[in-house]
Amino acid sequence: MCCLQGAAMAVEDAAALAEVLSLITSRSQLHSALQVFERVRILRTGQMQEASLRAGSIIHFADGPKQRLRDEAMRPEVEGRHFIQSPNHYSDPVTQNWVYGYDAESEVRKAWDKQMRNGCKL
Repeated sequence: MCCLQGAAMAVEDAAALAEVLSLITSRSQLHSALQVFERVRILRTGQMQEASLRAGSIIHFADGPKQRLRDEAMRPEVEGRHFIQSPNHYSDPVTQNWVYGYDAESEVRKAWDKQMRNGCKL
C-alpha cells in the first residue's frame, strides 16, 4: 500500500473508531461497538490492499504487450488531455473517488444501526 493510501486508512480508522464509540449508550455496548468497527474496517482495508497490489503490478509491467497497452491507455493523461479513467491509480478519477470519497463514519454508523435494528449481539 502506498504511503498516501496508508495515511488515508489511518485517518479512516480514527474517524470510524471515534464515530462508533460516540454511538454507544452504555459500557455494556463497548465490545459490540469494537466488533462493528473491526468488521467494517477489515473489509475496507482488505479492499484497499487488493487495489494497491493490482496497481503495483500494473505500474511495474515488464516491457512488452501489457506495458504497451497500459501506456496507450495512459496516453491522454500523459499528453495533458481530458481522460475519464486511467490505469494509473494515482490519477484515475474513479479510483480517487473510491479511495478519498469513502465516508468511514457513515459506513460504521450504518453497520451499528443495522446491528441495533436486528437486536443481535455480535
